[in-house]
Amino acid sequence: MSIHVHLATPEAGAEPGRALRDCLVANYQRLHRRLQRHLGCADRASDCLHDAWLRLGDMAVLPAVQAPEAYVYRVACNVALDRLRGERASFQVQEPELEAFADPSPGPEAVAEARSELRALERAMQRLPRRHRAVLEALRIEEMTRQEVARHYQLSLRNVDTALRLALRHCAPCAAAD
Repeated sequence: MSIHVHLATPEAGAEPGRALRDCLVANYQRLHRRLQRHLGCADRASDCLHDAWLRLGDMAVLPAVQAPEAYVYRVACNVALDRLRGERASFQVQEPELEAFADPSPGPEAVAEARSELRALERAMQRLPRRHRAVLEALRIEEMTRQEVARHYQLSLRNVDTALRLALRHCAPCAAAD
């Protein structure tokens, strides 16, 4: 059975969305089941149909409607889509606020791992020849330039580079092994 209603010109003094609201009320159960299948939630379907009822009542001018039930269903689907967009926008706004609650400090596991790596590096550096350790500390810890290290230890730049390369090669496996 197909209902064809022309709603473009409501009766004088009548509420423009009245016929569509009546259609929603008369077909509520069917619309609700259909919308629930579409949305996957009975409560959300009820809320959307309620909002659709309000939206239909707010319409000042109605188009010519060939299938009122399909039109009401489409309005309810649009309500659901608007709600989803609003929820998504709300979540994106709140995301930075959630980051303020996150603790940026490392957890106990990360702290223990870092301490273990540091102990391994210290042991490896203690086994380095004195010159290699001095060059490594000067360049990486004291942040001296290669030229400053060469001048300070009376080495050529090539010898500074070699000492650094050998020191790093010696320390790298020791720090990764522990």
